[in-house]
Amino acid sequence: MKFKKNIILKWRIEIKTGLHIGGSKEGVKIGGTDNPVIKTYIKYKENENDEGVLIEMPYIPGSSIKGKMRHLLESSYEGQNDKLNMISKLFGRPAEEKEKEPIVTRLIVRDSYPTKEWIKKLVLEDVYERGLEIKGENKIEKDGSANPRFIERIIPGVEFDLETIITVYEGDDENVFIDLLKEGMELLKNSYLGGQGTRGYGKIEIKLDGKEEKLLEDYEKLIKG
Repeated sequence: MKFKKNIILKWRIEIKTGLHIGGSKEGVKIGGTDNPVIKTYIKYKENENDEGVLIEMPYIPGSSIKGKMRHLLESSYEGQNDKLNMISKLFGRPAEEKEKEPIVTRLIVRDSYPTKEWIKKLVLEDVYERGLEIKGENKIEKDGSANPRFIERIIPGVEFDLETIITVYEGDDENVFIDLLKEGMELLKNSYLGGQGTRGYGKIEIKLDGKEEKLLEDYEKLIKG
């Protein structure tokens, strides 16, 4: 398979209802939640000359976005083998199909971090503990008793940058892959991301924010300087 080009699509995600994608419970503070969201450390700089400091922030794993889109697309085209084959080429095969013939996955979905504007806002204003809230709920047990639980969520309004890359090889129909990705994003908008979606969590808005193509010649020029 001969590489042809990379198509880089940039998106903007806006949280519409509280989003919960579970993270590690290690190091939970006293009085905190035992259902934290996944977090990482992002370098924050006040200006270009600043060395920066690492700030803990919520993020959206690329695997969560990619996995949910693939599931929604496969459910939409169940029984349509031609479409399902294209979905497999774009997203890769799920783990349960690893015994089948290997496929070169075309789609990369990067982890999604808060936008620069939101990182600055969350650091300077410390909005709801850097964009987070704790929502109390009652889990009803089999005996009818209520078991309270406290779930951490990313608050509505926070925006994230997302980058996806479609690798195109000779013989690929790139327009089919682009259309499938856009359709997956639309399906995701009308579903939910993360956990507790049927309880109202995880509604998001996604908008295409830019497109760039890099051909094989472009990479060759970079190597040659």
